[in-house]
Amino acid sequence: MPEIQIIAKDSHKTLVTTEGTSAKLSEASVVLVKVAASDVLVVNREGTNAVIRLKNGETIVIEGFFSGTAEPADNSLVFQDQNGQLIWAKFKDAENDADADSDADADADSDVEPQALLGEDLPAALPAEAPQALVSDVIYQPISSIQPLLYHDAGVNPWLWAAVPLVAGGIIAAASNSGSSNDSSPADTTPPNTNGVTFSVDPVTSDNIINSTEAAGNVTVTGSLKNIPTDAANTVVTVVVNGVTYTANVDKAAGTWSVVVPGSGLIADSDKTIDAKVTFTDAAGNSSNINESKSYTVDTTAPTAPVIDPINATNPVTGTAEPGSTVKVTFPDGTTATVVAGPDGKWTVPNPGDLKDGDKVTAIATDPAGNPSTPSTGTVDTVAPSVTVTTTLTNDSTPALSGTVNDPTAKVVVTVDGVNYPATNNGNGTWTLADNTLPALTDGPHTVTVTATDPAGNVGTTNAVVTIDTTAPTAPVIDPINATNPVTGTAEPGSTVKVTFPDGTTATVVAGPDGKWTAPNPGDLKDGDKVTAIATDPAGNPSTPSTGTVDTVAPTVTVTTTLTNDSTPALSGTVNDPTAKVVVTVDGVNYPATNNGNGTWTLADNTLPALTDGPHTVTVTATDPAGNVGTTNAVVTIDTTAPNAPVLDPINATDPVTGTAEAGSTVTVSF
Repeated sequence: MPEIQIIAKDSHKTLVTTEGTSAKLSEASVVLVKVAASDVLVVNREGTNAVIRLKNGETIVIEGFFSGTAEPADNSLVFQDQNGQLIWAKFKDAENDADADSDADADADSDVEPQALLGEDLPAALPAEAPQALVSDVIYQPISSIQPLLYHDAGVNPWLWAAVPLVAGGIIAAASNSGSSNDSSPADTTPPNTNGVTFSVDPVTSDNIINSTEAAGNVTVTGSLKNIPTDAANTVVTVVVNGVTYTANVDKAAGTWSVVVPGSGLIADSDKTIDAKVTFTDAAGNSSNINESKSYTVDTTAPTAPVIDPINATNPVTGTAEPGSTVKVTFPDGTTATVVAGPDGKWTVPNPGDLKDGDKVTAIATDPAGNPSTPSTGTVDTVAPSVTVTTTLTNDSTPALSGTVNDPTAKVVVTVDGVNYPATNNGNGTWTLADNTLPALTDGPHTVTVTATDPAGNVGTTNAVVTIDTTAPTAPVIDPINATNPVTGTAEPGSTVKVTFPDGTTATVVAGPDGKWTAPNPGDLKDGDKVTAIATDPAGNPSTPSTGTVDTVAPTVTVTTTLTNDSTPALSGTVNDPTAKVVVTVDGVNYPATNNGNGTWTLADNTLPALTDGPHTVTVTATDPAGNVGTTNAVVTIDTTAPNAPVLDPINATDPVTGTAEAGSTVTVSF
């Protein structure tokens, strides 16, 4: 609502200052309505009232303007715009022809421009947009002061008062007793005293920085204004931004002022400084002013979008942004968390705890000037990587370790005996821990834990045992070797036996759970050839070599031909190899004999079953350790039938005693 001032013509004092749409006159007055004349649609007389209708639809009623204690001719109407320009609206109504003295009327009605009268720069006589209704009802002319209108019959032309340098809108009381044509009171030339006035410009925006949003809109510039001089009839605060002057609204009660300026002007201003001025004008038109300024900065550059670190279901959500920027994180359910990035740009907000794999989380960084970045989006990953480790048996006390991992970005850590060792993720589904990374481990099993942590913080874990074995196995045993049989022997179970033949060829075989091993005989071995064998245990430790000598000569064996009346006779013979295994075969049945180690062998009495009378073929084999076999055959005859009694020839005193008996039988003659 506009401000209305009523100044008494008799006392030259301000009777009323109000903001509203109506005022009532109680004596002859100058009515000053602070509305630009170009905003007036029409001014009409309605009964005793002057009715001012504005283009914005508002209506201002000045009651008693045409009647009351004062004659109608004693009231004057003046409009004042925000720049202080005064426009005198003189009604053409005959009743108001004496609104000012005849000289004033003559000049107001004349075609002479005020500039021609005064020879100085006055505003144009009439705004181009002034309505015809207004122009046809009043004489609508600019003036520099209302002082001439304060005198009922001063004989003073209002235009001549323009020679007195008054601030537009200033209200003066040049004299009292306005009814006297001989008023000679001295003029007031002392401007309002600004000592003690507090006038300042607040920081532009809360941070004194114009950001991109503020640059695209309007910005309210504020300040303080306190201890206004008591004789200041009019107080005007203006600010200059980019060469354009803006008039502020002054709240005297609050001691503040404010004005809306375009952000584009603040951006374009060359020195980025708001120049503010407050002007105090007393009733006599004397003015004083105070100048203040406030510099500001411009930052319309948006920060880069924040970086969101990989997100899992539980760990805090972290990332980086412009240091000091405010990061707003929005979760899938619409909830938000806000944090200020530290001097290193890092920021952290709590994880809501209900995030699911594949959920989207967004973040926007707003720099200290208020410029927002473009949003960043992070995808929640709650699936832990899968990792394996190869179980190892090795003779390397600082072994290399390896395994698989299904996430090429996962960080792999190997823990051995409670100590962590970072491994290398090869990016191809495998990981390795280089040889000699581990300290020397003692012989025996060691528990190995491998963790794979993906960028989101999900952890996959696996365990295995690494066994260190630096002890070499015993040398393998090579069984005696002949020219044809497979080469055999024993070694540490599970060890790998490498057999090397005289011609340099080799055969490799793994010893079974019982330690036995067998390699093919090349078939060209000669008596006395050397064959070597080395056993390497599963940890890789090699044994000392063993050597075997090829033996292709069969042992020689004999059996004593026997005629006996013992149906389970003992048998015997010779054998030239004390290590040979002797077997006696009688009637197709084998009977192990004893190699006495002295060149003989025996088959103990009663070893054989009871044999029938008659001849029995006996086969004796002697097999040396190399498998060479010597064989001999004989006949054992069993005779358990007594012979016929011998026949004695006649016996004399001298001749030999003779007779006949079973051929070959031994005859014992008893005398």
